[in-house]
Amino acid sequence: MADQKLENYVRAALALQGYDFNPARTADIVTQFERIEALAQVLLDVEPPLEAEPAPVFRP
Repeated sequence: MADQKLENYVRAALALQGYDFNPARTADIVTQFERIEALAQVLLDVEPPLEAEPAPVFRP
């Protein structure tokens, strides 16, 4: 079962936006948020070096 805090967050966010999905659809959305959280955690686990600075101009 999904993390209860995350599920509560998703349900509250959907309600605030005016969405009223069936329970199966809401469960799918919670699953997607779990995946997003897992991807974000990978980035948050990396500690940048203290001397790292943002690029002044981004040019692809």
